[in-house]
This record gives sequence, C-alpha cells and structure tokens, in this order.
Amino acid sequence: MSAAKPIAALLLASAALASWWSPRPADAQVRRCVAADGGTIFTDRKCSEVGGSPQPARSADRNRATAVRSGCARSVRALMQEMQHAIDARDTNRLAGLYHWPGMSHAGGYQVLQRLDTVAQRPLVNITAQRPAQSVVAAQQRGFSGWTSARDIPTAPRQLPPTSLRLDQTGANGAGASQTVFSLHRHLGCWWVSL
Repeated sequence: MSAAKPIAALLLASAALASWWSPRPADAQVRRCVAADGGTIFTDRKCSEVGGSPQPARSADRNRATAVRSGCARSVRALMQEMQHAIDARDTNRLAGLYHWPGMSHAGGYQVLQRLDTVAQRPLVNITAQRPAQSVVAAQQRGFSGWTSARDIPTAPRQLPPTSLRLDQTGANGAGASQTVFSLHRHLGCWWVSL
C-alpha cells in the first residue's frame, strides 16, 4: 500500500508538468492601428511594430452590441441584421466576419478590408435586399366565355431570391450619401457578402 502513494504522487506531478508544458493556442487577433498620416493599418503585430498607434477604445455601449454573434447567417434576413449590428458598432472585424473570403489573395484581402472599414465607419441609413428583375409577359386577351379554367387564372410569378444587398449610408458628419452594393453568396449553408 505504501508503494502506491509514491506512484500516485509521481503520476500527479507528471500530469501537472505535462499541462504546464502543453502548447498554448496562438493569438490570432487582428489589430486596428492608426498610421502617422491618419490612415488605418490592420495587422496581427503590435501597432508600434508597424509604425502606428493603437485605435482608441470603443465606448461601453458599443462593446455590448458586438458581444452577440451566433455562428453564420442561415438566412438573408439574419445576414442583414448582423451587418446592421456591425456597422452600428463601427466594428470592421465583425463586418469582415460576414465576408466571403475563399480564393482571396493576400493583397486583395487588405484592399477588401480597407473598403469594409470605410463602410463600417459611415452611419447606416438602410439595407435593401435586391432581387433580379423579372420579365413580365402580357397575357393575350381572349373573348368572354362565361367560365374560366383554373389554369387560365393568372398567378403571381415565383419570387426569385435576392442576389445583392444595397447599403445606403451618410457621411461621417451626416452630409452626403453613399451606396455600396454587396453580392450575396450561399456557401456551406450560410449566406455571405462580397464586393
């Protein structure tokens, strides 16, 4: 019985040592820095290493708005709502989380991130789901026959799914207007946007 105690202590010590030596998850945080000329720099390094300074902290009410995120958008309505929350919070990273990135080059990714930052910083007026135009066929007039077959009653054409989202925004000071159109993509059961 006395031999079991040293073995148990040895196992406990080796488990503690193994947990201490286990690899830590990598910190993959994207930092938003302000360059000397006032531009925005996105990096995974410290702002001082790239010649910038950290972005000022957001107010508490904006941080509260960014806390809720539940996976990918399973519907266009959920995608629109998430875009609204990201823009209202001025959160470029949250908006970038809705972007369809597959196949994007490194340089292209930085360009898109700059455009998303511009969109995220402007006040949002409206988001509109745009559908493709449907052709309208004029029905031929037939003479009155006294009765109508159910096949002859006109029906509304099937509504096509939206293909893009149009964002209407104002300038930072409320003057001017801008529109940005994002195309919609369905990928792995989720809705995503791209420019």
